[in-house]
Amino acid sequence: MQTKVKALLLLAFLSFGSQAETFTISGKAHCIYPPLSNSKVQAGTALQFQLAPGTYNVSLASNNMSCMNGSLTNGCLISSVYLQGGLGNGRWGTTINSTPMTLNIPTTSTMMAFVTDDNCVDNTGYATIQATKVQ
Repeated sequence: MQTKVKALLLLAFLSFGSQAETFTISGKAHCIYPPLSNSKVQAGTALQFQLAPGTYNVSLASNNMSCMNGSLTNGCLISSVYLQGGLGNGRWGTTINSTPMTLNIPTTSTMMAFVTDDNCVDNTGYATIQATKVQ
């Protein structure tokens, strides 16, 4: 019985040790072109999600987004995502990829994630944005 109690306490401790949130971004639905214009050329919109205050390690945990009909070769893997929002170091925008980066969120914030491509219509696939709270 004592072993079971210790195991449950250890499991409870580990489950609170790190909190990861995941968000799915689409290579087509969340593709914006041109990215810096008030006139919309293609139909994509930014993925929006909320992060609570804290420090996060953010990365693309899985990714098969393609710039052309599923091809992941010849430079067609969409390997990075633009991330913007909050009052921390993502306020004016940053890029995330498979290498974790530290993101500071001082207040509850709406984040926007998107990709850009001059021809979004043939983009395919999805990526998982993982935000692991470290503080």
